[in-house]
Amino acid sequence: MLKNRERADEILDAVVRLNIETGRPVSSGLVERYLHRAYSAATIRNVMKALEEAGFLEQPHTSAGRRPTDRGFRRHVDGVLKGWPLGREDLPRSVARGVEDGLGRQQGGHAMVKTLAGVLSRVTEGVSIVLGPSWEEVRCQRVELYQQGERRLLMVLVLENAMVRTTVADPGEDVAPRTVEDAARLLSERIAGRTVAEVRDGVLSSFRPGVTAASRFASHLAGRSRDLFLDFEVGELELDGVTQVLGEPELEQPGTLRNLVRFLESPRSIREALQQLDRHAVGGLSVWIGGENPVHDLREFALVMRRFSLDGRDGLLAVLGPRRMPYRRTLSGIDAVCDELNSLS
Repeated sequence: MLKNRERADEILDAVVRLNIETGRPVSSGLVERYLHRAYSAATIRNVMKALEEAGFLEQPHTSAGRRPTDRGFRRHVDGVLKGWPLGREDLPRSVARGVEDGLGRQQGGHAMVKTLAGVLSRVTEGVSIVLGPSWEEVRCQRVELYQQGERRLLMVLVLENAMVRTTVADPGEDVAPRTVEDAARLLSERIAGRTVAEVRDGVLSSFRPGVTAASRFASHLAGRSRDLFLDFEVGELELDGVTQVLGEPELEQPGTLRNLVRFLESPRSIREALQQLDRHAVGGLSVWIGGENPVHDLREFALVMRRFSLDGRDGLLAVLGPRRMPYRRTLSGIDAVCDELNSLS
């Protein structure tokens, strides 16, 4: 039984911090030195034994020190998050400047998503995963039509974020250039200001042919333009920093390494996992430690996640690493990246 909760928390926090730093089980003697001999060696041993009995620490084998369990790491993280962000640590100035410079140079959604992954990995020293905002809510601007010889028409969808989608359609018959031009105008009037999802789910399918050649041709193309609105990715996905964690002691275990590789090699699995975790998230920063994670392949790891905004749409930032990841640095790094993004918007 933990008789003195404050003392137990102090010793548990020391074990967690030392385990994060060394990657090894922690001895009572090391804790004594870390706490500048605030408690006797015998007291520390007794408290560590009580923490083990309470499920906060574990001993890999009899002669080893102790290391935190998922519950022990959770206790530490909850303490770090208490009062957050008022209690967060500022990044070193050189690191903060790297965030500012890295993000400040980029323009446009795709370039920013890729840069975010690189900056976040450098700041946190973990595997960064960035799921960019969905295109579903991007608004359409216009349709452009270009004749490319007989029975071949290039259809171009222009979106508000300066991105374009193209497809090739068969006009079905010879069409006068003026008719093509007017049909493009009619289609553009129909979709302008509508989201990709709205257009895909019915705006164009309800287009009815009128009495003019242009309106009939526009109706014909509306029925063949669905490819422009299909296969929009849930969000652009970027990873960085995988090699930074491969040298961690935990990944010397073949099963642990196999689970990490299996997870990271499937973009679809990553997207589905982040979306699943986002549905379970409460508030801003979310932390899953070991067995807390509903994603089976990640139950030997820790993952920190937060939503971010880009071009007025939400994406997800995540950092993946061993259960003993440097939580305070990771949390502060994610916050700093999001703060810089907000300052650029």
